[in-house]
Amino acid sequence: MGLSFSVGAISQAHGKVAQALKTPVAEAVASLVTADALWMDETQYPREGIANWVWAAVQPLLAVFAIYPSRARYVILDFIGDKCSAAVTSDRYAGYGFIDTERRQICWAHLLRDFNRIGQRHGVAGQIGRRLLGLGLVMFRQRDKGQLAGETLDGLQRRIRAALERGAQHEQCSRTANTCANVLKLWPALWTFTTNANLAPTNNAAEQALRGIVLKRKISGPTRSLRGDQFLSRGFSVHETCRRQGRDLWDFMHSAVHAFIANTAPPSLMPRASPSAVPTG
Repeated sequence: MGLSFSVGAISQAHGKVAQALKTPVAEAVASLVTADALWMDETQYPREGIANWVWAAVQPLLAVFAIYPSRARYVILDFIGDKCSAAVTSDRYAGYGFIDTERRQICWAHLLRDFNRIGQRHGVAGQIGRRLLGLGLVMFRQRDKGQLAGETLDGLQRRIRAALERGAQHEQCSRTANTCANVLKLWPALWTFTTNANLAPTNNAAEQALRGIVLKRKISGPTRSLRGDQFLSRGFSVHETCRRQGRDLWDFMHSAVHAFIANTAPPSLMPRASPSAVPTG
């Protein structure tokens, strides 16, 4: 339209929009403590001079992001609340270690990558890795066919556990031994999805939700201010949640900004109905 804006003016606009989205996103974050299941992941998104991390907590109809200057355990507790009792799906990152294995699901997509990495090694380690990779793929096929239960599940678990124990005892390759020993410590969390219908065996839901932020990081580079961080985390929380709920993003943003200007109640991001499906993966 023949108009030009300074970088400062755009940054100030980002700040105002971030303020308009503060209450709806805070309400969504506060609801995490009562969630039945969460899919969580994190990725680096630096601010100039600070190694920030974007954290994602995803449900079928709600996704929220937050930026913290750390990847430590305290961040998870601050983000989802120390009283959160949700079943959490994640990778094997030790930061999630405080969560009981009975209400944790380890991502099998990550496990397959680990097994494939082991399978590229020479000798016995490679044999163990290829065995584990094959058994992991069998698990997915049986799940897709609806056959992962009863004796079929028991037999598969016995074979996978035997391969992991063999790997953990493999003295010639400490990396293989350490990986297999770590997976064995998390053993119950490998199978939570078989007894909890709210869960899936992968963390694809969180990784896919983070994809837009990852692409923006590659295109735009780091943020430069706190309001840039807030605009990023709150804006993507609204974008991803509206997408999941089938809501019009422009209408929501328009209503939120008008409510901010008029000092009235903003629209809510909370789902209008209970989740009816588990994130696929």
